[in-house]
Amino acid sequence: MFTCTWIFGIVVFSAVALPRCMLAQPSAYPPNITTCEQFEQSARFNPYSVIDSMWKIFYFWSNNTELTPIVFALAAKNRVKKFKSIFEATNPDMEVEWEKATLFMNPRAGVEVLFLFASTPGAYRAIILKEQRNKARPYPEPLVKFADVRMKLVERYLGMMCCEDLTAFALARLGEVPKTEESCEKAAAAFGYQGYEGRSYLHLMKENDEL
Repeated sequence: MFTCTWIFGIVVFSAVALPRCMLAQPSAYPPNITTCEQFEQSARFNPYSVIDSMWKIFYFWSNNTELTPIVFALAAKNRVKKFKSIFEATNPDMEVEWEKATLFMNPRAGVEVLFLFASTPGAYRAIILKEQRNKARPYPEPLVKFADVRMKLVERYLGMMCCEDLTAFALARLGEVPKTEESCEKAAAAFGYQGYEGRSYLHLMKENDEL
């Protein structure tokens, strides 16, 4: 099963802390966990609203998250063409609706995500290319994964949910990241997500400092 570890893939919890926040399997989700259908209800999302800014995850309902800034860009034809050539080198027979390419996301070095418009505002099929930088040079072909993702804007904040594992993330523009635990929780609550235990980037940084 795909999880957002592929998108936000830096492992930041210690071996001791990880079991405390381990995600449930589909048969054992937390009671009343928010589904993608619920998350996307009345969703407002415009790709032009997230470009030209650097974003940071300030709250997450997942095992892990990314602490470095995240960048979005519109799916320019030349960039899509290059992405497509890399993808088809290892998946020549797989059909992809490239004409629906809308947005790129770079969550960290070596990972590139292309969002293909699905059906409604904020609904996307994501293709993730992950370079195998841990292997000896010359690097092998990138690993490829797919995901169903939902995104929505609430006030100045961006919410993102992965439909395969029902994890979710709240993002803010780099200059507008909440600075206290209380403000992080208040901003994250606007997305109406319930299910997994949530944590802020401040909580995560504190855990890292204690390792």
